[in-house]
Amino acid sequence: MLSFLVAILAGSSAVADSRPSSLPGLFEAACLDGQAKLGAGEVTQIGFDQLPANLQKQLGQPTSGKVWQLNSGGHSYLYLLSYNDARGVSPKVCGLASDAMDFKAAGDTLEMRMTGSVSPSRTRSAQWLNTKDGYVATATTADAFKVLQISWMSTVDREAAQTQAQLLAN
Repeated sequence: MLSFLVAILAGSSAVADSRPSSLPGLFEAACLDGQAKLGAGEVTQIGFDQLPANLQKQLGQPTSGKVWQLNSGGHSYLYLLSYNDARGVSPKVCGLASDAMDFKAAGDTLEMRMTGSVSPSRTRSAQWLNTKDGYVATATTADAFKVLQISWMSTVDREAAQTQAQLLAN
């Protein structure tokens, strides 16, 4: 994840080689691969308090974080937020919220990445659990925003999920 932050903040021409071509692609590169590469003219770093109020409410009260407004059509935000590491709380969240993103295509992209296929009967909002890597991937909406998000599990929650998965596998 640090390489993503360095690349996005550096804004140098060296990072222009592998730019994601879509919002779901940017989400994958930033939140799943930790390798998003954007130039300074493509994003503007903003404060959490500059997000639309309805989106802030959905994201709760992080202890720290970084938020970027994408300089593209509509209102699109990429965020990396930290919360207290406690049972039932995701200590880190990385997501992309946009009022201009095609939600079906975005959900299909995330589902393909998580499961290797796309279900024709997927509900509008969906979550996928990855116990091995310790996160929950979510495709959902928050008012006018379509949201793709990765929520890492706390250490305790990850261990419990891995134990449960092992019990189900046996």
